[in-house]
Parts: sequence; structure tokens; C-alpha cells
Amino acid sequence: MSNTQNSTPKLPVAWIMMLGLIVAIGPLSIDMYLPALPTMAEDFGVSTAQISNSVPAYFAGLVFGQLIYGPLSDRVGRVKPLYFGMTLYVIASLICATTDSQYVLFAARTLQALGACVGAVVTRAAIRDTLPPKQMAKAFSIMVLVMGLAPILAPSLGAAFLRFFDWHVIFWFLAGFGVLNLLLTKFFFKETLTEENRNYKPLNTILSQYLDLLKDPSFGFPAIGAGLLMGSMFVYISAAPELLMDGYGLTESQFSLIFGMNAAGFVALTQVNQFLTNRFRLISLLRFGAVMQAVAAIGLLLLGVIYGAEAWLPLVLICIFFCIAGLGLTQPNASAIALAFQKHRAGMASALQGSLMFCVGIFGGLLLNLFPVNPVFKLGATMSILMCLGTFLIYRMDKNLNLE
Repeated sequence: MSNTQNSTPKLPVAWIMMLGLIVAIGPLSIDMYLPALPTMAEDFGVSTAQISNSVPAYFAGLVFGQLIYGPLSDRVGRVKPLYFGMTLYVIASLICATTDSQYVLFAARTLQALGACVGAVVTRAAIRDTLPPKQMAKAFSIMVLVMGLAPILAPSLGAAFLRFFDWHVIFWFLAGFGVLNLLLTKFFFKETLTEENRNYKPLNTILSQYLDLLKDPSFGFPAIGAGLLMGSMFVYISAAPELLMDGYGLTESQFSLIFGMNAAGFVALTQVNQFLTNRFRLISLLRFGAVMQAVAAIGLLLLGVIYGAEAWLPLVLICIFFCIAGLGLTQPNASAIALAFQKHRAGMASALQGSLMFCVGIFGGLLLNLFPVNPVFKLGATMSILMCLGTFLIYRMDKNLNLE
């Protein structure tokens, strides 16, 4: 897996798919318990909207956790942080499975996220350690094929558990998945960061290093732009139970099916992206995907403005589908571009890129609460603001950027 100017390394597909399985713990932990939110709210004696705050609590853990693991993995390597994070995840999942307090649940979900996010940081950085930009884009697409099964299957799996068990079993299952990741790390994940590429700058300079990253246009525009686009999906995740189950009266199974269809669109476009990278420039594909997402979000906003809560559900779902599916073109290509020039701080760049996405998810959740209107307009307005800003930043990139 050498990275040279004169040869293109062969994609280590099995290794990349294993990385996808490790990082899948993140979306699995977000999506699997969504069908249980109404039941959990009933158990805790609160509204679905209140118990849905456990989603932003999880995002908060993802933001801060990634910012810690990034510089740590650049300093000590990729393997040790992975062991620590997965162990923390297992412990937090067990707390979620056994608590009867909503506040303990929120705290444990934050701890769970602090553990789970190590996978996203380390896997992206390991790919950067190993492959050149176009191969990186393909690798991220393959990884999403595995990782993307989580949001497709997770809600349905969660709904299936709820037919036979209570919601606590979902968290027992997630704890088991964390143990599986520890075993994968032990037997199949080898260190990718060589000693000469480690970053031994003083720890008190971490903040200034992150600021330098944001000021670098080769990182800032694709990372922040893609963060706004991806963050919109997390806004949808927060809003979906209230919109689809409370607003449109869908059952847990129907909700899971629709959620899975959106994730399938995302995964399908990432696989198409693998082939498109051979014919088109990464920046061109990134721009096309961003425009697709922005147009779909504006369509959802117009449905909310014109029809409100009476908007025809199939049209609402079509707009949401293209908002989410477009990520298949924006995320792999934006990640490859943002990491291409970050050899000695790949972990920090990976962490900051991931944290930006979840910062947007938290900010978008606050925006949702600012619109005391029907849920279609609320979601459409929030996603339109974020996706139009993201598309604007994507178009600020130098279209002639040399990724070689």
C-alpha cells in the first residue's frame, strides 16, 4: 500500500470494508433507537420532542470527542485511540441499557458518542496515511457501502427488537457491536501512521493548529462546505420522528422503511461516485452533488410554505430523498480533497471535518426550535439555509486545484 508519484496503489478493498464496519458504529448508534423514541418518551413521562434531545446530546459528544482523538492519533498512532474509544463506548452503552432516568440517558449517550467517534477519525486518517486523493475518494465510497448499511438496517432492526423486547435491548445490542469492533481492531487493524509522519508539536498549540487548518482554503472550503451539507442530514435525523410518526402518523415499521430508503439512495450514489471519479474531476462531482442537495432542500421549503402540514407526503419524501442521496457525491469527494494536503496532521483534519458536521447538526437542531410552525416548513427552512451556505462555500473552492 505504498503511495508514490509513479504508481497507483491497488485498493485494499477488504481492509476498507473492515474500516467501514468499524465506523458504522456511529450511524448505528444514532439511527437504531429512533423508532423507540415515542416508547421511550412514554416510559420517561415526557414528550417525543423532549426525548429527541438525546440525539443532539449524542452529537455534542461526537463534536468534542473527535477534536480530542484527532491530535492524539497524530501523536501516538491510530490503534491506541481506537482501543480506548471502543472500550468507553461499550461501558456507555451498558449504562444506557440499564438506566431508568432520562438525564442519565442523555449523559450516557454523550459518553457513548465520545467513544464511537474514534472510529470515524481513525479510519479517515488511516486512509489518508495509505492512499492518494482519487483512491481516497474511491475508498471513502467503498467504506460508505458498508457503513451505509447501518442507517438502512438500523431503524428496521430497532423496530424488530421493539416487537419482541423493550427499548433497553437496543442498547445491549449496541454494546455487543462495540465488543465486535474491539475484536476487529485487535486482529485486523494494523498501525498506518509511520514514526516520521507523527506530529509531536506541543499539546498547547492544538487550538492554533486547528485554526491554521480552517484558514487553509484547500481544507476550509471543502470541509466546512461538506460539513454544512452533511450536517443537514443530522437535522433530518432529529426532526424525522416528529415529522413522520407524529405529523403523518406513520408506524414504526413504515418510518424504518422510509429511513432506509433515504440511506439506500446515499449508498447507491457513493457507489456511482466510484466510477465517476475515473471520468470527472473530484471538484466537479462535489459541485454537482451540492447543487442537487440545495435544490431539493428549497423544494421542501416551498412545500412547507405553500401547503404546510398538509403537504403531500410523497412529494415531501422525494425532496428529502434527494437531500440525503446527494451526500453520496459530496461527502467522499469533499473528504478526499480536504485531506489531500494534510500529510502530517491527517488525524486533526479528519477530526475537524467530522466535528464540523456535528456542530452543524447541533446548530440545525437549535434552528428547528426557532421555527414555531408546521414541521415540513421547519425542516425545509433549516435544511435550505444549511445546504445553500454549504453549496456557496463549495463554489468558493479553486476549481483548478491540483490534487496530484
